[in-house]
Amino acid sequence: MLHHFTWHQFLTAAMILTIAWYTGIMLFFRKELTELFSEKPKEVEEPLRHAWAEDFSMEDSPAEDDLMGKAAEPEGLSVLGMNDFSFTGRSAGPADRPGTEALQGLIPDVLEEIKTALHALEVNGGDKADFMSLFKLAAAKYPKEKIGRHLPGVNAWIAEHVPFALSEAELAALWE
Repeated sequence: MLHHFTWHQFLTAAMILTIAWYTGIMLFFRKELTELFSEKPKEVEEPLRHAWAEDFSMEDSPAEDDLMGKAAEPEGLSVLGMNDFSFTGRSAGPADRPGTEALQGLIPDVLEEIKTALHALEVNGGDKADFMSLFKLAAAKYPKEKIGRHLPGVNAWIAEHVPFALSEAELAALWE
C-alpha cells in the first residue's frame, strides 16, 4: 500500500501536518509564548505564605533545641580539623626505627610462605621430612642473611606452629 505514495507526496503531507501541529501549539500556549518573546522583565512572584512559617524560623532556633537531639558519633571516631590531618611530620613511632622495614614486608612474606607449607602438610598429611623439603623452597627465596636479626623470632614462630617438635639444631639446619 505504501508503494503508491511518492516521496513528494510524503514530504508534502509531513510538512502540512508539522505546520498544523505547531500552529495548534502556538494557539494553545499563546500567553506563555508572548511572555517569553516580550522584552519586559518578568515579575517575580512572592512565594505562598504558610500558616506555620511565622512560628518556625531556622535562624532563631538554637541547634541544641533540636527535637531528636544531636547525632552521636560512632565509637572510635574522632573529628579532626583540616590542619590537624596530614601524612607528613609524624612523630617517630616503632615503625620509624631503623631496621623495622623488614617487619613491614619481608618477615610477613616469610611467615606467609611457611603458613602455605604448613597448610600443604595439613591437607596432604605430611610429616617432619616433608616439612623440611617444603621449607627448603622458602629458605631459597629468603636466605638467612636477609632475615638477619629477626631469625630467632621467626624460628620461635615456626617451633610454635608446626605440628611436631623441632630441636634448636633442626631449626638452625632449616636455613642452611
